[in-house]
Amino acid sequence: MEILSPLKTAFSIFGPYWWLYLPILFGAGTIAGWLNYKTQRYLLSLKWVLLELKPPPDVQKSPKIAENIFSGLHSSYLPVNLKKRLFLGEVPNWYSCEIVGNGGNTNFYIRVQEGMRKVVENVIFAQYPDAEIKEVDDYITQLPKYLPDDNHDLFGANLIFNKEDAYPIKTYPFFEEESGKDEFKRTDPLAPLAEATASLQPGEHIWLQFLIRPTGAAWSKESQKVVDKLSGKKVKPDAFQKIIDFISTLLTDLFDFFGVAGEKKEEKKEEFNVQKLTPGQRFTLEQVENKIAKLGFKANIRFIYLARKELFHRSHVSSVIGMFKQLYSNNLNTFKPDRETMTFHKGILPQIFPSDRGFFTKQFEFRRKWKIYQNYRKRAFLKKVIFLNTEELATMFHLPGIGVKAPAFPRVEAKKGQPPAGLPM
Repeated sequence: MEILSPLKTAFSIFGPYWWLYLPILFGAGTIAGWLNYKTQRYLLSLKWVLLELKPPPDVQKSPKIAENIFSGLHSSYLPVNLKKRLFLGEVPNWYSCEIVGNGGNTNFYIRVQEGMRKVVENVIFAQYPDAEIKEVDDYITQLPKYLPDDNHDLFGANLIFNKEDAYPIKTYPFFEEESGKDEFKRTDPLAPLAEATASLQPGEHIWLQFLIRPTGAAWSKESQKVVDKLSGKKVKPDAFQKIIDFISTLLTDLFDFFGVAGEKKEEKKEEFNVQKLTPGQRFTLEQVENKIAKLGFKANIRFIYLARKELFHRSHVSSVIGMFKQLYSNNLNTFKPDRETMTFHKGILPQIFPSDRGFFTKQFEFRRKWKIYQNYRKRAFLKKVIFLNTEELATMFHLPGIGVKAPAFPRVEAKKGQPPAGLPM
C-alpha cells in the first residue's frame, strides 16, 4: 500500500484538472500523427532517378571544380513554410551522392528527384564536359531486401563531427599545398578509398552515402558564436543563459544585502587584440571564418561494408575510416562514428564479463544492422545532422583525376564531340 501512496497523491493533485491538460495532450498527439501521415504520403509521392557518373579519361582539374557543382545544387534551396509542412507534408529537397564499391568496381552515383535531373546534369557537364551521365537501375536491388541474413553480414555507422559544426575538416587546398598543384603529383583525398574498393572480391561491397540538403544562413549565424569565442569577444547569451545569469545576479545581491558575501571584486576586462593569438589560434579562427562564409548543407554521412560471411574482413572498415581520418588536422575537426547508429554494441552489463560483451549483444547488433541497412536503402535523412560547406563536400565527393590509378576504376573510354550546328533532327 505504501507503494501506491505516491500515485494516490499525484492523482489527488492532478485528477481534478483533467479537463485542462487532457485536451492539450490529445491535440498535440493528433497534430503529430497528422504531420507524420502527411509527410509519409509526400515522401511516397516523390519520383527519384539514379544517375551514374563516369569520369572522363583525362581529368586534370582540382577538386575545386566539384565545389561549383555543389554551389549549383544549392540553388534548389527553398524554405518550406508552415502551411505546406502541415497540410501537404512537404519537406525540403535533398540529394544522395554515393561512392559505391561492388566486387572491385568503383562507381559514382547521384540520386535526385526527377524534376531536378536537368539541373544536376547541367551543373556537372559545366565542370566535367567529357563526363558521362546516364540513368541506371538501383544497385541496391541486387542484394536481398533485408540484411543481415544467414549468408551475409555487415558493419555500418553514420559519421558525425568530433567538434562543433563550425570547425572545418582538412579540405583539398591542404592536399594541393602539401603535394603541389600538378595533377600527377597531387594527392587526391579519394585515393585511399579507391584503393580499398578496388581490392574487394566478388561478394564484398563498400557503400558510402552523402545525403545533403541545402540550408539557409541560420547555421552560419549560429556558428558565429564559435568565431566570437575564438576571437575573445563576449558571446551573446541565449534565453536560457539569460535566466541563469539573472538568478545568479539576484542571489549575489541578496547575499550582499544580508552580509553573507564579501565585497564584490571588479573584474578587469582586457580589450581583445588579435596580435595576442598564437599562430595555431589564428589559423583555427581563419579556417572557421572560411567555412561559415560559404554555402552550407545539412548532411548525413552513412557508410556500410557488407559481404558474404566467408569473405567478411573488418580490415576494409579500417580502410574506409582511414579515408576520413586523413581529413583531420590539428585544431580543426574530424569525423567519428555515431555510437547511436554504429552496428557494434556491448550489450547490457558488459562490465561483469571478461570479454566486455554483455547480455543480448547479438540481438542489439542485429537490430542496428537491420536498421542502418534499411535507412541506406531508403536514403532516409535522419534528424541528427552535421553541417558541411561546398568546399568540404567537394573534398569528399568529386570525380578523381588521372592521378588515381586504382584498377577496375571505370572511366569514359572515348571523348565525345558536339554535333555540327544545323544538323536536322
